[in-house]
Amino acid sequence: MSYRRKHNASVKGIVLVPRKKQTISSMDNPLLIGVTCGGAFLLAFLLFNHPSRSNTAANRWLGFFVATFACAMLEVFLHNLSLHVLYPAAFAFIEAVRFLSAPTLYLSILVFTTPTKKFRARELWHFAPFALWLLFQLANVWRGENLRFESELLQNAFLSVVRLSVPFQTVAYLVLCFRRLRQHRLNIEKVASATEAVDLSWLRHFLLALVVVVLVWFNLAFFNFKQLFSLTPFLYLTGLYSLAFFSLRQKEIFAFAPAQLAELKPVIEPVSERDEKQKRLSESMMQSLQLRLEQEMQYEKAFLENELSLPVLAQKVGVSAHELSYLINQVYGENFYAFVNRHRVEEAKRLLSSPEADKLNMLGIAYQAGFNSKTTFNTAFKKHTGLSPTEYGKQARPRQQAKNA
Repeated sequence: MSYRRKHNASVKGIVLVPRKKQTISSMDNPLLIGVTCGGAFLLAFLLFNHPSRSNTAANRWLGFFVATFACAMLEVFLHNLSLHVLYPAAFAFIEAVRFLSAPTLYLSILVFTTPTKKFRARELWHFAPFALWLLFQLANVWRGENLRFESELLQNAFLSVVRLSVPFQTVAYLVLCFRRLRQHRLNIEKVASATEAVDLSWLRHFLLALVVVVLVWFNLAFFNFKQLFSLTPFLYLTGLYSLAFFSLRQKEIFAFAPAQLAELKPVIEPVSERDEKQKRLSESMMQSLQLRLEQEMQYEKAFLENELSLPVLAQKVGVSAHELSYLINQVYGENFYAFVNRHRVEEAKRLLSSPEADKLNMLGIAYQAGFNSKTTFNTAFKKHTGLSPTEYGKQARPRQQAKNA
């Protein structure tokens, strides 16, 4: 929110009155703003009532975030109709809502990435800037004037803080969001052998779009390249519809029964060193469990199940998910994702060296080996062999034919 100075002869000092004309005019595209605003409110409603009923709590927080974005667009749209003069209290609330955007996005990602997450009273501090700014704005509305300063220096300092408060708040929360998503990518590999649909990469891409928005904000504050800022409505609209596309087709991140989620909690969430030591297996138990695990992988070929997860394999072996995770980490020095895909790569190598390779294309071999994505298959294969599947097949077949001859 920007301000202009107004000198009042009856009151000593400088009275600050809201001025938005310069900012609004740079986004004065009624069609794009209207379409974005309506689409945002619709998406917020759909996220609160997600069609697939997946990730319910996280999607409601995400819907809360989208609703705050819709309010920001509504503010621009209605300001062009001069309704801020008729309804100052309502506009004071809408202005304060912008301080909810970054916290609600972060809380959404926090719930997405923590299967047993419950909202606690201590997390209310995320909403403190919103509450403070709302009280400040309502006080101005009640007085009928904005804050007065005796010094122009103090005025300029205040205006700078106001102008940059939301961008800097957004930057802080974006850092937290990126850190949380990076940790999620590591955590999901501890419990799933196929991560493409649940690694939340679509949210990471959306955060990158928000980074561009923040850069536009800083451009307005420091450089004022009007050509760049005029692109903001297109960026908002594109980001919104991309978010709608991916958020409405997402899968359940942790599609496990409550008992399984309880077992996964110590695997995903950090535990104290003391608790970890209490859960360690003895050497004799490790050897026994290793034999049972090898039986499942080598002879039963559990890895051929495309959606194999840590709880499912733990049930086959006859141990808890936490014990199996500890066993794989300690004995093989791998996480669950790498452990399973290593066996799938070995199966793919066998297929590429066999006559079956003549009957299957690379996608068929990937599925036969347990992979559910050609991209994952190529990445995992090259990581373990240093060759692409095609290169390996060209080398393996002549060697196998010579051996059989």
